[in-house]
Amino acid sequence: MLLLVLVGLLAAANGVPIANEDARIDISNPYALPGTSIPTFYDVRLFFDPNNEEYFFGNVTIRVIPTENINEIVLQAMELEIDSIEVFADTDFSQQTNLFANYTYSNETHLLRIGLDTDIGAHQPHEININYVGHYADNMFGVYLSTYEDNGRTVKLVTTQMQPTFARRAFPCYDEPGYKAVFRTTIYAPSEYPVVLSNTPIGDITRQPNVPGYVKYEFADTLPMSTYLLAYVVSEFEHIGNVDSNGNLNNDAIYNIPFRVYSRPGTQNASEFALDYGQKNMVAFENYTDFPFAFPKLDKAAIPDFTAGAMENWGLVLYREVALLVTEGVTTTATKQGIGRIISHENAHMWFGNEVSPVNWTYTWLNEGFANLFESLGTDFVLPEWRMMDQFVISMQNVFQSDAVLSVNPMTHTVRSPSEILGTFNAVAYQKSGSVIRMTQHFLTPEVFRQGIVKYLRANSRKAVVPGDLFAALQEALNESNHSIPYTVAAVLDRWTTQGGFPVINVRRSAPAANSLSLDQERFLLDRSQWSNERWHVPLNWVLSTDVDFSDTRPQQWYPVTSSHLSINIPGLSKAEWYIINKQQTGYYRVNYDVSNWQALARVLNSSSEYLQIHVLNRAQIIDDSFNLARNGRLNYLYPFEISKYLVQEKDYIPWAAANAAFSYLDIVLSFTEVYNLYKSYLLNITEPLYNELGFIASSDEEHVTAYHRNIVLDINCRYGNVDCLNKASDLLEQSKTQSINPDIQNLVFCASLRGGDRDNFDYLWSLYVASTDSTFQSILLNALGCTSNEEARTEYLNQVIDDDSPVREQDKHTVIVAVINASPENTEAALDFVIENFELIKPRVQELSGTTNILNAFSRRLISAEHLSKIQTFESRYDHIFSAGERASVAAIKENIGASIAWSEDNLPSVNLWLDDNYGNSAVIFTSNVVMMLLVVLAILF
Repeated sequence: MLLLVLVGLLAAANGVPIANEDARIDISNPYALPGTSIPTFYDVRLFFDPNNEEYFFGNVTIRVIPTENINEIVLQAMELEIDSIEVFADTDFSQQTNLFANYTYSNETHLLRIGLDTDIGAHQPHEININYVGHYADNMFGVYLSTYEDNGRTVKLVTTQMQPTFARRAFPCYDEPGYKAVFRTTIYAPSEYPVVLSNTPIGDITRQPNVPGYVKYEFADTLPMSTYLLAYVVSEFEHIGNVDSNGNLNNDAIYNIPFRVYSRPGTQNASEFALDYGQKNMVAFENYTDFPFAFPKLDKAAIPDFTAGAMENWGLVLYREVALLVTEGVTTTATKQGIGRIISHENAHMWFGNEVSPVNWTYTWLNEGFANLFESLGTDFVLPEWRMMDQFVISMQNVFQSDAVLSVNPMTHTVRSPSEILGTFNAVAYQKSGSVIRMTQHFLTPEVFRQGIVKYLRANSRKAVVPGDLFAALQEALNESNHSIPYTVAAVLDRWTTQGGFPVINVRRSAPAANSLSLDQERFLLDRSQWSNERWHVPLNWVLSTDVDFSDTRPQQWYPVTSSHLSINIPGLSKAEWYIINKQQTGYYRVNYDVSNWQALARVLNSSSEYLQIHVLNRAQIIDDSFNLARNGRLNYLYPFEISKYLVQEKDYIPWAAANAAFSYLDIVLSFTEVYNLYKSYLLNITEPLYNELGFIASSDEEHVTAYHRNIVLDINCRYGNVDCLNKASDLLEQSKTQSINPDIQNLVFCASLRGGDRDNFDYLWSLYVASTDSTFQSILLNALGCTSNEEARTEYLNQVIDDDSPVREQDKHTVIVAVINASPENTEAALDFVIENFELIKPRVQELSGTTNILNAFSRRLISAEHLSKIQTFESRYDHIFSAGERASVAAIKENIGASIAWSEDNLPSVNLWLDDNYGNSAVIFTSNVVMMLLVVLAILF
């Protein structure tokens, strides 16, 4: 269209790209900007005083270009008191007439409509000048105050969280990601807050006047960027960095851009890991993308109160303290890995989200899916010994659970209101999207994928995109390579991104002596009573027992969407004892084999000399698929249980992590059955060798992931009554009162000490929480305290969530409920009753959506019975009027999961009972006989 071409040329002349597809504008959406004007430049002036907790002052001048003749300019604002508005043609103001006539504002849509005295023509630049008063947010979205204690003094600071729709709380703006512009920021702050930060460094030019009582900070202009990436900090922080006091790079700087880590005074030693790793990670990303970081500096800041784990603001990334600071001897392996992963995630956003943004939040996955994949891949670039890409498979297996309900949203998911937009930041946007992108990396091959990413970033730098732009870049790279696939990239990925869920591929030999496999696909749903006809283009590859090579993950065949049935000819299949589909589980789907192949896989895995020939990720896949297929009623539990017996010899963490998820579900559904004791015997039996090998004490040379492996084994043994485990945990708790213990086992030790109901232990650990200022240690304690079986203590603990005087920070309050939910079936019941009774009080105290969805997702994994369903229906009817879109979706998922669990008990309990009884029904008798024999031997020796 000519109009779009003209607007594009005009925007380009001002250095500001606009969204490159009509999809940016949805005129039917009452919450969206109409697209009748676009911003090119903002000049923002902000007066922040942390000592004034009520409000701040602001002024913004916005240069706008109409895309058509208009008599109204529409932008967005939220909780701002407008003092004055002026609109002038973009020439000398002294020669112009103020065109402002009136304005209207909607609290519902956040649209600020500025009426004009006269029409202004298309493509004629104008400037809007607005004076206003803003208010600090009480939910950590927008501009808000955070606090910390420093030598008995409460210190305040101003900070921000603009994503996704909260820049409009800082100043009136075009607050949608497709409207990119240049930002010039000036912050005025009291002199007692000397560390004032924004996206860019302090500029070289003075433009704004000084104001008595304030120090002025004028920041350099940004590159064209979306509003949600703006950030401000006014604080007393201190920092470490790779530059000297003059801003010059140190001789030992790893990265060629000034890189600093800011945090509260006294925590600078804890910033060392972030400084070192963060620079190395940025270098790795620049090498991978062949695209240099665009801003002149990169700051990281640890915020005491922060709603998310971190936020990728361009040039000034903000983190929750526990997501950035590493304290040796206190920070756990899991927390340190999480810090590395989150730093990598936010660094990846410098390209995926910041350089190239989605036109709107319908395509959130274009940001978060890439960041989710690259948080592991980027960490792998720097710390391969952490095995992050192996661990990624466990994350993918976990998201299968969220994605196996009929109500789940697809990756590309139309969202309109701010509430719906918040709801799109979920497991689908992160873990599922990352998994689908990983699958794409493998079916294109890693190097073709990388080349496609390079083309994507170069072609769309500083622009807003839709998925078609990504698909086109990947297709171009594929066309230039020696690799090929039978469909276009767009044809393959369109189904994966616009349909919810994923397939299960059912595979069977055509005949015992045949060289062909017969396949069909269907959507995998936890509730087998539900059905959906979606299909996908599925990349397939395989390994035969006669040719064991898992290294080449390119597709050997595709399952097309047009076929209800597929036959594959595989030379040599008739001679193979077993076969495996989906090498290294690179495809985002499950595989269900015929019974003979499941039996063959069980045989090879239980062979002490042969199981290692199966790739470790496929061992994890076999466990995860088999248990979930049995849970789903597609496979008799006999087969996953027979397979799982091999774990008694499995030394690698990854298959155990897959098994642990399956065991956790069985723990839930069996906990109130007569077979529960047999189930505990089964787990104690297969963990016995590892319990004896790993113990409680870590060796200095053990593998990074061994800390996680140890916790799985110790948790099973302490939870299910291994007396030696319980005694050692009790001894370590006493030891912790006088000397430190390994932080990796603190949660387990503390939790074990609380399961017996000891009130003194609870009070002791609560006192440690109240006294601690270390966010990592506080996190360990919050999770452990939920394990208490003391009813009085548990009630007091849950009440911390709704107590406005609680020492638990708002960002952590949802953790209290989640910890109680996950501790035991009895605690799950107590937490459910508490949430049903108090949800209206809980909701505003746990960061609204982000906290409540975490709570509801925890329930989704733990609620299983008809009684639970009745309670959730009561909960839904009582609070539906205040549910957000994301909360409503979470409740729907809970009900689907409960339905699946009720069906599980009816369909599967007899077979589980039979297998456990056959294998462990006499375990107690055998154990007693062995003890008697040992005593007789000892007596014989002594006498």
